[in-house]
Amino acid sequence: MRVRTGMAVLIAVNVVWAAAFLGYARRATLAPPRLTLETKSPPPAAVQVPSASNAAPTSVLSRVTNSPPVPGPSNAPLAEPKTLASAGKTFGWAEVTNDTYVDYVARLRAAGTPEKQVRHIVVTDVNELFDQRRLEHAIRTDPHWWRAETFMGILPMQSSAGANFDGPRRDMLVKILGEDGADAVKLTSLNNSSVDLTGPVLGALPPEKWNAVQEICARSMERYQHFQMARGNEGGAINNVELAKLRDQTRTDLVKVLAPEQVEEFLLRYSQNSSTLRTDLRGIDLSPEEFRKFFRALDPLEHRVQVDYGGPEALSAKQKAELEAQRDRAAREALTPEHFAQYMATKDPLYKQAQLMAMQYGLNGRAVQPLHDMHKSLDARRIQIGQNAALSAEQKAEALQAVSVEHQQRLQRILGDTTYRQ
Repeated sequence: MRVRTGMAVLIAVNVVWAAAFLGYARRATLAPPRLTLETKSPPPAAVQVPSASNAAPTSVLSRVTNSPPVPGPSNAPLAEPKTLASAGKTFGWAEVTNDTYVDYVARLRAAGTPEKQVRHIVVTDVNELFDQRRLEHAIRTDPHWWRAETFMGILPMQSSAGANFDGPRRDMLVKILGEDGADAVKLTSLNNSSVDLTGPVLGALPPEKWNAVQEICARSMERYQHFQMARGNEGGAINNVELAKLRDQTRTDLVKVLAPEQVEEFLLRYSQNSSTLRTDLRGIDLSPEEFRKFFRALDPLEHRVQVDYGGPEALSAKQKAELEAQRDRAAREALTPEHFAQYMATKDPLYKQAQLMAMQYGLNGRAVQPLHDMHKSLDARRIQIGQNAALSAEQKAEALQAVSVEHQQRLQRILGDTTYRQ
C-alpha cells in the first residue's frame, strides 16, 4: 500500500515538472515584450547633443522588470537658446547673416567640436554666401553685350565700388569667429580684377577659376602693351598676324581653365571678333540669341583667317568671295528674315556712312536707318541733278545747294530726336 502511494506521488511530481518545462519552452519561443521606450526613437530633427548634467540612461534591468526608470533623456527635445527657432533647423550659407548663426556656432563649440572644424564650417558657409552675392552682382550688372552701343573690353574695373567682396566677407568672419579666428583663415581675394566678369555663366565661376581668368587677362594686356612699345621703339608698322597670335594665346590660356560654354561667354563679351561684329551690325536690333548664333558661326572662320593672314584684307579676291559667302550663309541661318535683309543692307557704302555718323554724333543703333535713308535719298537727288542736261551749271549749283540745306535740316531733326540718344 505504501509502495503504491509513493509511486502515485512520484508520477504526480513528474507531471508537474513536465508541464512547467513545456510552459517555459513555449515562452522561450515568443519575442520578449517591446516597451514604448524602445520602440519610439526621437525624430532626426529632435536629436540633441546631451550635456554633462544629464543623468545616465535607463538601465536594461528597469526595462525588463517594468520598474520605474531612472530619470534620464526622454523623447522631448532639449531646451534651446531663445534665438533659435527650432532644434531641427538646418544652418547653411543662407543663415550666415542672421544672429541665430552665432548661436549655432556657439552650440558647436559647446558640443566639443574642434575649433579647426568650426572654422571650416563657418568659412565654407561664408564663402558660399559671397559666391551667391557675386553671382547676383554679375547678373545685375551684365551689360547688353550684343548691342553696338555697349563697350566691352578687357580693362581694369571702373565700377568696382559696390562690388567689394573681400571687406564685407572679412567683417562677417570677425563677427562670427572673432578677430583671432578670422586671422587664422586664409581667404582667396576676389577684388583684383582685370575684367568685370558678368552674366550668369561667368558670374558663377568658382573663386579659383575667377582669379585664373583675371590673371590671364592681366597677362594678355601686358603682352599687348609690350608689343606696342616694342613696335613704337623700333619705328615699325603693326603686324596684324602678330596681333592675332597674341589674341590666340589668350584664347589658348582660357581653354585650359574654362569649360567650352564659359569660353564662349567670355568671347561673346570681350573678344576682338565680337567687338567687330557689334560694330558691323550697328542699327540692327538683334536679340541676344541671334547675335550668339551668328557669332558662333563666324568666330572660328575669322579667327583662323586672322592668325594665318592677319585679316580679310590680306586674302585674294577668290578667298574674300568665299569668306563673304560663308558670312552670308551664317547670317541667313542665325537671323530673322527682317534682320537678314538689314544685314545685307550693311554692305551698302551709304549704310556704312550712316553707321559712322551715328557713332560720331553719339546716336544709338536706331538712328542708323533714318540716317541711311536720308543719305540714300539725297544722294539720288544729287545724281539726278548732275545728270539733268536741261539745267545750266548755275541752276545745278543752286539745286545742289538746296539739297545741302535740306540735308542739314533733316540731320538736325534726327539729332534732336531723343529716341536716338543713348
